[in-house]
Amino acid sequence: MSATDKKITLAEAIAWTSSWRLTPSTSARGFLIPIQDLQGVLSEISGQGGTPMARAYLAMDGGTEKLIFVGTSQEIQKDGSTIYRDLLPAPGEDIATASNAIYDFTEPVPPAEDPSSPLN
Repeated sequence: MSATDKKITLAEAIAWTSSWRLTPSTSARGFLIPIQDLQGVLSEISGQGGTPMARAYLAMDGGTEKLIFVGTSQEIQKDGSTIYRDLLPAPGEDIATASNAIYDFTEPVPPAEDPSSPLN
C-alpha cells in the first residue's frame, strides 16, 4: 500500500476482499474515513457525465477489517439498463502512476469509535 495516498494494488484488493468473504464474523461495526482521502476517489469520477458513483467493498487485511473504494463508470446497456463498471488499475500496474486506483484509508470501528455515540 502507498503510505501517502492510501492506494492499494489490484492483487491486494482481490486478496483482501476474498479474505473478508472467508471470515465468518468480525467485530467491525463501522469505519472511520478521512475526508481528504475520500476526495481522491471523488476526483477520479468527477468529470463523468451521467450519474457518477463509487463502490465500496468489505475486505480483510490480516486480522484488520477494511473498506476499500473504487470509482465507477456508468455504462448503458442495449436494453436500457445501467451497469456501473469498477474503474480499476490493470493487474501489475504501478499504483503511483495508474489512472484508476483502489483506495484503502479506513480504520475499523472499534477501535476508532466515538465512545459516546449511540451507534456503537
